[in-house]
Amino acid sequence: MIRRMCTVWILSLSMGLGAVGGAAAGILPKDGEAQYELEFWESIKNSTHAEDYEAYLKAYPDGRFAPLAKARAARYAEPAPETVEQPALPIEEMDIEYEVVTNANVRKQPSSHTERVGELSRGDRVHVTGRTEDKNWYRVDLAEGTTGFVYGELLREPVAAPAPAPPPKPEPAAARPAPPPTATTVVTHQTGAVSDCDNCPEMVVLQPGSFSMGDDRGDRSEKPAHRVTIRKPFAIGKYEVTLAQWNACVEAGACKAMADTSASGLSDTSPARDLSWNDAQRYVRWLSKLTGQSYRLPTEAEWEYAARAGTSSRYWWGQKMESGKANCKECGGEWNNDVPARVDTFPANPFGIYGMNGGVWEWVEDCWHKSYAGAPSDGSAWTSRYCRENVIRGGSWRNDSTYAHSASRFRYDTAVRYILNGFRVAKSLQ
Repeated sequence: MIRRMCTVWILSLSMGLGAVGGAAAGILPKDGEAQYELEFWESIKNSTHAEDYEAYLKAYPDGRFAPLAKARAARYAEPAPETVEQPALPIEEMDIEYEVVTNANVRKQPSSHTERVGELSRGDRVHVTGRTEDKNWYRVDLAEGTTGFVYGELLREPVAAPAPAPPPKPEPAAARPAPPPTATTVVTHQTGAVSDCDNCPEMVVLQPGSFSMGDDRGDRSEKPAHRVTIRKPFAIGKYEVTLAQWNACVEAGACKAMADTSASGLSDTSPARDLSWNDAQRYVRWLSKLTGQSYRLPTEAEWEYAARAGTSSRYWWGQKMESGKANCKECGGEWNNDVPARVDTFPANPFGIYGMNGGVWEWVEDCWHKSYAGAPSDGSAWTSRYCRENVIRGGSWRNDSTYAHSASRFRYDTAVRYILNGFRVAKSLQ
């Protein structure tokens, strides 16, 4: 009797292990959220960086791999630096109104470790009376008379209305020379790219059009497929924003440096990564001021319109992944687990745009919604006042092909940096 019980126990154990092995071999749960969690874990499970496991725990605090993620995060964490009390930072006096980019805590002192004295909501206007010498914290006056400090990345100057054009000066009757061409001349799909400065992203101009956005056969977040009409031409980055372009903003004092730029295999044409949605917004604001043009993040609809490039298949080249077409895990072509491929490594789509499949996850303007129910049909951004998560599109080099298709979408916290996340820019045209 005892021998029979042992046999049953061993058989049960072997069947259990077989089930686990089956999941590891790629049999994914049918539920979309569970599949996302498993794919997230697969993309980081061999990492030796604590921040990868911390990012998993933030997304899935009660996930199936949470105990292991906590253990690895603790194992790979760098020893905490000795706490040294910092002297009070000098305050540069200011008198200006700013706009709140996303929900923000107001702190008693310029440190996230001090008492919270208030909270601001996205879209609020606030009076700024000063900022610390390092420009990281801004002193603000609240409506109830309280004064506190807000982290600088959570604020921005309100977009000013354009100044009225001066009246034209009278000219003599002599023939006038033809005006020089502008940098934003509208071109049709695939005919070329324009750039507004030496180190500005190259832009491809896309004409208005209609397409079916989403995929009724895909993940629940990609449903329902719906018709979207882009009514105005717009420009979008030919490539993802590169490390060299990001560093130009850092050198100008408008952006913060990436945490890790020393990994082997990185170059000036590697995509900038480990960036938050707020980081991307800082870059487009700086680029707009530098060039006098209306740079921004693409809306989610504009992004998918550009990624599909006039096609309706799962990928722009067809229904299945083809080797060497995208920078993703086990997708063929140049691949490195530590860093993404250069932005021009893989072929362009029919609109002449590179790297919209794999590479880095790309931030768009929209807030995250679990499905497209109620989504706008005119290509505009789907935002809300209390947005804490924004949409990322296209998959990354560490994810497999199931994340690299044209309808693929996911979300991440607005103010949090993660090594798989980057972006490309868009530009409104007159």
